[in-house]
Order: sequence, then structure tokens, then C-alpha cells
Amino acid sequence: MTKLFSLIALLLCGLIPNQGIADSQAFTLAEKHFGNVTYVSGGIGDEERDEIRLRERDFNLKLLFSERDGSYLGNIDLVIVTAKGETVLEANALGPFLLARLPRGTYVVKASMNGQLQQKKLSIVEKRKQEGVFRW
Repeated sequence: MTKLFSLIALLLCGLIPNQGIADSQAFTLAEKHFGNVTYVSGGIGDEERDEIRLRERDFNLKLLFSERDGSYLGNIDLVIVTAKGETVLEANALGPFLLARLPRGTYVVKASMNGQLQQKKLSIVEKRKQEGVFRW
């Protein structure tokens, strides 16, 4: 009987994570900064994609980089400039997703992969997430 209770206790310990441990390990993708802009990039593998989904509500810009067939891409050079031409973010998106917190305004997003540049114009407004998809 004692062995049975021990086995049940071990199983429950594995199934019910310690909340303190779960919170401290919740996010593996580091937030980075460029001037006033905070961003996160990643999405390689299921765990990173799940993390991006959890964290996207905290950002007002979500970008996705993929091939035309839908396959995800990484290592994308990215520059975001204001309507006046001021650079607010310059980064390399390591994975297929990039989340950023931008001030309200109009921007041009320039994404480059293997020398092929794409541009999109977008506007960030209060309490609304803007999304952009770049396909090569």
C-alpha cells in the first residue's frame, strides 16, 4: 500500500507543476530593446510558438515571416522607420515571429531576406494590435 501511495504522489508531482517554478520558467525568449522599442523574436519549434502566442497580447505589432508555401522563415533583417524616416527598430528576427511595442504612429516596415527587400506601411493605434505578413 505504501508503494502505491508513493507512486501516486510521484505522478501527482509530475502532473501538477509548482507554480513558482512554472512562473520563473514561463518565458524563454528574451525581450530586447532598440531605443524606446521593446521586441521579442522567435517561434522556432512548438514551445517558442506557444510562447509567442501567450505573449502577443502584450505587444501592439506582430510580424510573421514565411515562404509562399507557408513554411516559416527566420534570420530576417528588419528595419522600421517613421513617416519622417527616423529608424525606431533595427533587428534580426531569428524566428518567424517578431513582436514589438511601438508608439502610436505610421511606419514603414522593411524586411529583407537574402537581399530580397519587402516593405509594408502600417499604422499603430491605441489598444489595437497591428499584424503584418511577409512572404518570399
